[in-house]
Formats: sequence, structure tokens, C-alpha cells
Amino acid sequence: MDQRVIPHLVKATQEVFETMVFKSLQPGAPVEGLAAATGANVVASVGFAGAQSGLVAFHSSTETAKEIAGAMLGISAAEVDGEMADAMGEVANMIAGGFRLKLKSDGTDVGITVPTVITGSDFRTKYVTPVTRVLCPFQLEGCSTVYVELIVNQ
Repeated sequence: MDQRVIPHLVKATQEVFETMVFKSLQPGAPVEGLAAATGANVVASVGFAGAQSGLVAFHSSTETAKEIAGAMLGISAAEVDGEMADAMGEVANMIAGGFRLKLKSDGTDVGITVPTVITGSDFRTKYVTPVTRVLCPFQLEGCSTVYVELIVNQ
């Protein structure tokens, strides 16, 4: 994986949270390879294809996902009901869209898919083709750690 794309993903994620969630994120050190388990109960993903193909995935706990959804909607986390999945899908969509624009400015053109949101516990993803994975942790202001994962087909 071209290491120059990781800062694009980090910056796109921070921009989404500053403008749409109204909370700041402090990035941690990215982890390459088979990423450690995030403990996430909510994973929202958006695929991309073109010059490169893969997936951008946003991971969080259910409680943090409700905090994010509430912040986006201007309501308390306790008031969030069925909106959580839609909000997390939109977060992943905006991160992937920002990442796509940053790649395009470097000459790499990709298209993105509609988001998919998975909720539950004790699940992992396995890919049938070889992939490279980078997990980027972020400390979300007033909440727990969230993660953005970049998965690129080799």
C-alpha cells in the first residue's frame, strides 16, 4: 500500500468530524497488517474501485455511535433511536468521499459505493482475496476511541 494515502484518510476523517459531528478527533499511530480487534459494535463501510479498489470502514461502539448520531442531528444520544445506522452510514460515506477527492488530487481516480452498516458483537471480516489493511485510531472528544480502516486489494 502506498503510505502517502494514509494522511489523506486521516485528514478526510478529521474534516468530517469537525464539519458534520462538531467534535474534534486526535489521531493515533496507524497499525498495519491484521489489525487488532477494535471492540466495535458498529462498522460502517464504503467500497471504492478504479485505479485501486478496496474499502473504507468506520468502527465504533454502540454508545459512541449514538453520541455521533445525536451530535449530527442536534439531539441527545438518549434520543437516538433508528437514526444511528443511517448516521453511521453517512459518516462512512463522507469519509470515503473526502478520501476519494484527496486521491483524485494526486491523480488516482476511484468511484465509491453506497454505505453498508453492520451492528452486533463478536464479528470479524475475512477477505477471499489478498488485501492490505491499515487501522487508524482516533480519540473522539468526549467519547471513546473510534477507528477508520483502509483495506486495499493487492
